[in-house]
This record gives sequence, C-alpha cells and structure tokens, in this order.
Amino acid sequence: MKARCTPLLLLLVLMLMGLPQSSQAQELGSTPAKGKFYTLFRPVPRDSLQELRPDRPGVTESPYTVDAGHFQLETDLFRLINSRDKQHRERDFNVNHALIKLGLTQRMDFQVGIDSYSWEKQWDEQQEPERNQGFGDVTLRLKRSILGEHGKPGALAVVGYVRLPAGRNVGNEKAEYGLIIPYSYDFSKKLNLQVQLENDLRYDSEAGERFVRVSPSSAIDYEFSKKFSSFVEIVGQWDTRQSSWQASVNLGPQFNISDNVILDGGAHLALTREIDREYFLGLSFRI
Repeated sequence: MKARCTPLLLLLVLMLMGLPQSSQAQELGSTPAKGKFYTLFRPVPRDSLQELRPDRPGVTESPYTVDAGHFQLETDLFRLINSRDKQHRERDFNVNHALIKLGLTQRMDFQVGIDSYSWEKQWDEQQEPERNQGFGDVTLRLKRSILGEHGKPGALAVVGYVRLPAGRNVGNEKAEYGLIIPYSYDFSKKLNLQVQLENDLRYDSEAGERFVRVSPSSAIDYEFSKKFSSFVEIVGQWDTRQSSWQASVNLGPQFNISDNVILDGGAHLALTREIDREYFLGLSFRI
C-alpha cells in the first residue's frame, strides 16, 4: 500500500511547490470582501461563503475549491451504467458513490472519493451472466486553484488524483492516476461555459496492462431561475488501446434547494457505439 501511495505524494508536492503564486493571499486564502485570510483552522464565516459550485453533475468539473474550513459532499444517489462491445454487455448499478471535500485554504481543497456500493452484471450473448457486488475503490484528490478571484468571470484549476484498489469483488485491481485541468467562464449571471482536459493512466484488468486515456469535454450551464438550471455537455474519449474517438452528449436539470444544497439528475447519451450510457440522480451540499 505504501508503494501505491508514493506517486500521489510526489504529485501533491509538485502541485504545492510548482504552481505560481502571485501573493500571500493565494496561499493562505482570502475573502476579498473582508480582506482577511482563512485556512482549515480559521474557517471562512458562513456569511462570506462563495457560491456553491460542485464538480458534478457532468464530466466537466468546476475549477472552484471549497471554502477554507468547510466540508462539502457530492454524491450519486444512484447511477445506472450500460455498456457494450460487440457481443459483450455490461450493466452497473451504483448507490452513494460520494466525493467528500475539505477546504484547506481559499485556493486548495482535499477530496476523498468513496465508491460505496455497486451491483455489476456482465454477459456475452447466449451465455449465463456473471454477477458481482460490493464496496468499490477509494480515490484521493487534491485540487489547486491557479486563476480566478471571487467575483471574477474566469477560473482555472489543476486536480491530481490516485484511485486505490480497495474493493474486493468490484473495482480496479491496480492503482490508477490522473491529472485534470478544468476552466470556467461566466458570460453572465445566468450563462456559464466550462472546458476541461483530463489525462489518466488506467489499468485494463482483462488485458492485464495499463493504458493512457485522454478525455476533453465542454459544458454549458444556463440558469433559468434562482431555483432551476440545466446543463448540456459534449465529452470525447481516446485511449492507447484503440485508434478512434468515442463521444457522448450529457444533459440534465439542477435544482437549487438552498444556498448550500443542490439536487441534480441527467443522462449520458452515446454518440458512438462503444461509449457507456448512463442515467443518474445526485446531491451536493456543504456545511
């Protein structure tokens, strides 16, 4: 286990030391309206919290971090995933796959992803299906905001992660690593554009080998009212096992229950044959 964690520690050190910092405020965190600095042990006052911007519901994540000293939970209440490859079929049903976040500074947060429980079924035509169920893997992530101030339209961040093979019957057999670069721009209070580039080092358990995956994506979010908004997203995928691109269009509604609670749902609709089809309902809240 120690050997698996070593790349994560190196990645965290690089992110902490290698990124540009324009002022002390970037490292310690600040709320411009108050002119004060905040950290994990000096939380941002609740009346100074930024707008709640979770990494869900789409693939394209938010470049904004959790306010210093606060917790945020983002979870799939449930997610149904269907996939196919020629004669092979797979179907997964996930419950409470959650991402728990802790704000370290106003520009950095630490995240733990927990694949709480999954039911998996896979089969080939004219054969009996194979079924597995259980708790899945654990993912450790660190997000560092590079550009973007409170009230400014644009923001950029870097997210590094390692996925650890914690599940027995479901999940990966080897550790996986990735780097995500999300960017967001607010054209107005209602219209937002997000773009992202994700690069992963993954493991194919059936082939017993690692492969590199590249996944660019872009999403548009529109706020129809203070309580209701929706998103549309295009996602592409390419990896070293194949020579062609796969793509999907993702869409769904978001309901702002309060300033600290968002309910979302949606679907990932395949544009190419091999990509997964997904349907989900999720929740985000902070304390």
